[in-house]
Amino acid sequence: MNIVDHLNLTRRRLLIGGLGAAGLGAIAACTPGGGNAAEEAEQTGDGSALTFWHYYGGGATAPIEALLARYTEETGVEVTPRLIPFGDFNRTLLQSATSGDLPDVALVNAFDTALFADSGMIVDLSDRVQEWGESDQYFSGPMATTTFDGATYAVPHVADTYSLWVNNATLSAAGQQAPTTWTELEAVATAVTEGQNFGLVFCGIEGVEGSTAWILRFLAAGGDSRQLDSDAGLAAMESFLRLKDAGAISEGVLTWNEDDVTLQFQNGTAAMMINSASYLSSLAEAGDVDFSVVPMPSDVDQFSFLSAENLTITKDSANADAAWELIAWMQQPDVMNEYLPERNKLPVRSDTAEAEIWADETRQVFISQLDVAWAPDEEVAPVSAEIFTGIQNALQVSLSGSGTPADALAAAQATADEALA
Repeated sequence: MNIVDHLNLTRRRLLIGGLGAAGLGAIAACTPGGGNAAEEAEQTGDGSALTFWHYYGGGATAPIEALLARYTEETGVEVTPRLIPFGDFNRTLLQSATSGDLPDVALVNAFDTALFADSGMIVDLSDRVQEWGESDQYFSGPMATTTFDGATYAVPHVADTYSLWVNNATLSAAGQQAPTTWTELEAVATAVTEGQNFGLVFCGIEGVEGSTAWILRFLAAGGDSRQLDSDAGLAAMESFLRLKDAGAISEGVLTWNEDDVTLQFQNGTAAMMINSASYLSSLAEAGDVDFSVVPMPSDVDQFSFLSAENLTITKDSANADAAWELIAWMQQPDVMNEYLPERNKLPVRSDTAEAEIWADETRQVFISQLDVAWAPDEEVAPVSAEIFTGIQNALQVSLSGSGTPADALAAAQATADEALA
């Protein structure tokens, strides 16, 4: 399949894959200064200017753009960032790929790396990575997301994992301990539930984000993301349904994003939550709840969920050597250990994780989860958004009572089969 065919297929997948609610009309995003970065940064080919596209909005914008400004200050290489909202990011890359107007460096969702590699939108970095000689410093989970068809197309940038957060006071008052298995989690969540104070909360909002908790339960039961209607799928769905029927989780989880879940936990109306490391600083600084973080419970297996971004060089870069130098600089342990605490993200390299700032017990729990953090393989990754959205739909059908778990999983399987085909 040639690149045009690949891009056409990519367009179809991105348009139906549930990668954000915003439409194509918002694609022409601008830099924080107000101008289009691609127009403002002259592509000279000698490394004197680079363009860098990312989707880090909100509080994440300032740290990444300060990091790029520091690089310019240290090297004299002008790097012009462009913030594109997450919901528009992949579509914007696609449109730019067809017009030959991609940036030098694109910071992409780790799960999308295989899709862009398969489409010819990003370049093979295998030789550069081998010559660099630092790939063995990366944790296996993040590094695995950079490969496609035996070649390396990216360098991991930052990562996040999911763990189980527990309210120590609530569990202690009920004579309960933090669960280590999903069977124990059901029992503890039920025991500490009282009225509208729920035992467990998680994000189940419509779309990709709302599938994470169920995927964690499914994987622990021995599930394979290609076979959602398996015994493991039924076990996972029935587990969540038992929690709902016992009153241990609210049907409101189907409308909660991860910020909402964190607020429930912070307010003390939830004894446990499934969430990522992104909220460590805010909850610790607020001091409203005495919490601990423990590894995700096990069943047949133990899994966490990898959330990560990768750095790539696009096919249109006129400054590939300079783009690589930027990427290599960004991943130095001393650079990352200044940057990561601002982002509440985890190091993707073991040598970075050896710094004193990662020594506290709570952060170590999240770092340890990198060893069991799941990410879709290169077959599933390009269509993961479609599959994850189908999973959330199945969860919504089951928890709302509008269909049986078996029927809901059959529909999710049909979505997965179509996507994989």
